[in-house]
Amino acid sequence: MKKALRDDELAEIAKIVKETIFIPRNQKKVAVFLCGADIRDKKTFRSKMASIFSEYPRYEILYPEGLFDDLLAGQGQHSLLKLENILADSVDAIVLFPESPGSFAELGAFSNNPNLAKKMIVLANKKFKNHKSFINYGPNRLVRASKTGKVININYDDLDDVDEKHKIYRRVNDYITKIKKKHPVKQDVTNILEAENFILPCIYLIDEVNNVTLYQLIEHATSHDKTLCEIATKSSLGRLTANRLITRTPLGYKVTSAGAEYVRETFYDKFLDRARIELLNAQNRRNSRVKYDRVSQGAHL
Repeated sequence: MKKALRDDELAEIAKIVKETIFIPRNQKKVAVFLCGADIRDKKTFRSKMASIFSEYPRYEILYPEGLFDDLLAGQGQHSLLKLENILADSVDAIVLFPESPGSFAELGAFSNNPNLAKKMIVLANKKFKNHKSFINYGPNRLVRASKTGKVININYDDLDDVDEKHKIYRRVNDYITKIKKKHPVKQDVTNILEAENFILPCIYLIDEVNNVTLYQLIEHATSHDKTLCEIATKSSLGRLTANRLITRTPLGYKVTSAGAEYVRETFYDKFLDRARIELLNAQNRRNSRVKYDRVSQGAHL
């Protein structure tokens, strides 16, 4: 029977994964949070912009309904303000089309958060540019006042024009590059969007690991408070499950065959093998304990 891992051993495992195995998933990608009307409706301007971004492999496009909605509901709900600050620390830029009631609310909330406003690019409908509206006098002014945040007034119909849509993309791309340079995000385990590349090898190493243990591992790796570690873990588990890299059993999470293949192709084989042996010894031998030093020899520090 496998021994339960002690807290000091979990700390060693977290250190092993963080310092010898982890590789940022967004190392060569620009992470953009794209907001607007229903993404499933191909007629929305957010959907059209997503199609344009898809032509440029440097971008990873994220959506609020895919990242935070499950964390704002139910017994484990968290404050929107806390999630907004996590978002500000995680994404390179936020591109928003104020084209629906939901996107108006996002514009109002995000523009009132200085950490988010400075990363925002609002693609406003040109025909409302001179209107005396709450959006023009409120949120849009706050975005402009942030210095790096931008409001671009465009003709929405241009998103259907082959030449014009790429002119719009180039303007947006230029502003994103400037924002990214001025407000770089950390590409390590402390970034919620990077956490899944820490969580996945942990699940690979500790077969059938439960939520509580994963919370503890993230806590050891980041020194963040428990709430943030819970958010990072739940968000990562949701994306990893959706991508069929992990599955849940009555005893906990385990990698799928596709997940195991992804781990072997993505992370450092030598340290994965050493860590796997270290874990097996610790779990199956009475007096054996997990030790970082035995795994980390020759590590890329």
